[in-house]
Amino acid sequence: MLIEIISATAILGIAVLFLNPGNLSMPDSMQSMLILGIIVAFLTFAAYIFREKSSDERESLHILSAGRISYLVGVGTLIGGIIMQALRHEIDPWLVIALCAMVFSKLISRIYSHFKM
Repeated sequence: MLIEIISATAILGIAVLFLNPGNLSMPDSMQSMLILGIIVAFLTFAAYIFREKSSDERESLHILSAGRISYLVGVGTLIGGIIMQALRHEIDPWLVIALCAMVFSKLISRIYSHFKM
């Protein structure tokens, strides 16, 4: 659990640094280190998420609830970003790609789970 918290905090911290707070100019070497850092932090976080096991039904429900909430927050944030950019007439294709990837992966996993059980 501690490693999950540390890796999630590292992902959030590095993501904020990519926003360049305070208009600091980042040299290419610093940006390369941030890219490497966010990749390592994400892979560590993903490894612990996939390894996550529940000990009872209640804990399993908590894990499922956290997954649903984070999915809805992610989709809602992407839709909000698409709406804001549509009002400015400059939609970033990565927002649409990320939204489609999230919705498509959710659909495929539901279909897979339905036929597997």
